[in-house]
Amino acid sequence: MDPNKEKNKSWKRVGIFNTYEGALSKKEELLCEFPEHLLVKIKRYGQGRHKFQVKCWHPDYIKPTKTKKRKKK
Repeated sequence: MDPNKEKNKSWKRVGIFNTYEGALSKKEELLCEFPEHLLVKIKRYGQGRHKFQVKCWHPDYIKPTKTKKRKKK
């Protein structure tokens, strides 16, 4: 698949944690539960960037694109 034609991924937030260790344990739990095609990342979050959020993406999360129907006049 050509990365230039790939659609942007819509990541889903799984949780917010006060420590990196808590976020890391959630990430490992998700990867054990869904080993195939699941991408999980940990990002800093909040004011001052003191919290950590865990986000995940799976190919099944892709929403179908809507096509506009034109009315005939």
